[in-house]
Amino acid sequence: MRASREVEAGTSPLTPEWRRWLVENLVRGASAKELVASLEKAGVSAEQARRAVEVEQEEPFVAGALRAVGMQRKLEGLLDVYAELFQQTDGPPRVDRHDALTPAAFFERYYFDNLPVVLRTEWSASLEPEAWSPGNVASLLGEREARHACCVPPFEDSRLEALARGLTPLRGFTAEDARACEPRLWWEPPGAEVPLRAARRNVLLAQVHGERRLQLVPAFELRRMALASPEPDDAPLRLDVTLSPGECLLLPVGWWYGFSAPGGGVAVSFEAFALPEPNVTWDADAEPQPSPLPPRD
Repeated sequence: MRASREVEAGTSPLTPEWRRWLVENLVRGASAKELVASLEKAGVSAEQARRAVEVEQEEPFVAGALRAVGMQRKLEGLLDVYAELFQQTDGPPRVDRHDALTPAAFFERYYFDNLPVVLRTEWSASLEPEAWSPGNVASLLGEREARHACCVPPFEDSRLEALARGLTPLRGFTAEDARACEPRLWWEPPGAEVPLRAARRNVLLAQVHGERRLQLVPAFELRRMALASPEPDDAPLRLDVTLSPGECLLLPVGWWYGFSAPGGGVAVSFEAFALPEPNVTWDADAEPQPSPLPPRD
């Protein structure tokens, strides 16, 4: 490797190719000591190696990138701590199930703590059986749309007007008005599989027909979920849940969920709850806001 012929104040002694290598590794978190040692092994003198690292660290663009990346690492480290705490339980991590859970316990122990829970309710008994049968739902959707899994707001689709009229809220858990609950009809033909996706809001999913086999990934697994091909030791934690007719599942905001429906399925989800505060939304695609402006000279 060749160093630059002249070394001036504020000027790197390295060629552009090696400067790019140096900046890349600084941003990736390599220590200055490690980088100096690597440059020395490549034939750069100790003095020039130290100078090269100092110049790049003082470069405004690099310094800004290092601050941003440093904050990202701190956040990722905090999420990893949450993951470790979550798994420090008496048994393997699991989703709690309750045959009789009060609304107060639902909100205090699960909704506000961002944890999923399965609860059994009598809500589905309020639905007209024939209207909500898989055969009738498929006929309402139409042959073409019923071939694939879909999620449709019944109050906004004229085909589902009769079903919308028969919808009732889950008393104590959702908003009192059925339309205000922001319901959605979930339909899956036999054998349907839906890949993992993020829950952008808290969702209460009520199974009406069929069995739904879900995989849930906690929100604190964000870093691992972003990895294209994670190693086995760095794969995200997944929790398996089976939802049967008459059961409801809280999908917490920020969690990922995917599922299969071997025999097909019909469900209804609600996104407005019996709380004075509105549901929260995770806008994962929101553009970041600029950091505070530096002081004027």
